[in-house]
Amino acid sequence: MNWVDFAILGVVLLSALVGLGRGLIREVLSLGVWIAAILIAWLFHREVAELLVPYLSQPSVRLAAAFIGLILGTLVLGALLGALLSALIEKTGLGVVDRMLGLVFGAARGVVIVAMAVFLGALTPMPEDSWWQESRLIGQFQAVAGWLIDLVPEEVQARVKSL
Repeated sequence: MNWVDFAILGVVLLSALVGLGRGLIREVLSLGVWIAAILIAWLFHREVAELLVPYLSQPSVRLAAAFIGLILGTLVLGALLGALLSALIEKTGLGVVDRMLGLVFGAARGVVIVAMAVFLGALTPMPEDSWWQESRLIGQFQAVAGWLIDLVPEEVQARVKSL
């Protein structure tokens, strides 16, 4: 094993430990809140930007401020909801189960993060480097990345390829 293999294991382990600390409910809620925040910002930033006309004169600054503000506002509300749900889960005695499932979720997230990093790295000259070729884990994660890419709808894949 070389340094990149240890880095890969570190990312997966760190993600698993974060999942253990936060629990499944907070992990899933956090993912959902991030998706909702981006979606809400995308759908409503123009309307919110219009409310900022008296305060910001530059249209691009208004749009950016509205987009960022909507994301941050949604994340704050999501964090409050997450804290409330975590307290409720702890009171019901399901905290240990929630944390163990969070560990599994976190490890899976780490695998996805590494697979996507390996996929992106494969698009560069990195595969020609000795550390890439000598890695025992990169090949495994290339297979995972291929499987994940196959899950993406073909129309989205075509759009990405056209960029």
